Amino acid sequence: MTTFSATVQTRIKAPPALAFQHIAPMDPRALFTGYGPLPAVTGTLDQTGAWDTPGQTRTVALSDGSSAQEGLKHYHPAQYFSYTVGSFTGGALHWLATGADGAWWFDPQAGGTQTTVHWRHAFHARSKWAAPVLWLLASVLWRGYMRKALQLAKMQIESPARAAAGSELSA
Repeated sequence: MTTFSATVQTRIKAPPALAFQHIAPMDPRALFTGYGPLPAVTGTLDQTGAWDTPGQTRTVALSDGSSAQEGLKHYHPAQYFSYTVGSFTGGALHWLATGADGAWWFDPQAGGTQTTVHWRHAFHARSKWAAPVLWLLASVLWRGYMRKALQLAKMQIESPARAAAGSELSA
């Protein structure tokens, strides 16, 4: 099976614990607002927990009427989490991919006062005929979708209200 991945990263002016607390359990509607032809997340259904324990699952609903099933694989607070995505019900991914794997890393910087966040998403091609189109989707459109989501997370975490709450947590 052919796999195509995209990786993005950014530096956030917040300690790893705060960045992780915002990103890992977040409501995906806050970050995944769509990008070009890629749909926004409109909600989650059937979530089996607080999204903090490996094995939990949820269905992610998208603005084009399709959905996908997510499953949490690994969860290490303030450091790393990973997940699988599959059962695409519509859109291009239904025809192009059998599934995907995602992972987020939170690396401390500047004595632990900042964090470099890395996000990798790898799609598994459904067939050799789907592979070239999936490559284009992953390397251009999906990478842009990821950059936009990561920039939204950075802005939300670094906002004055969030920064004040973070300083109260560390006091």
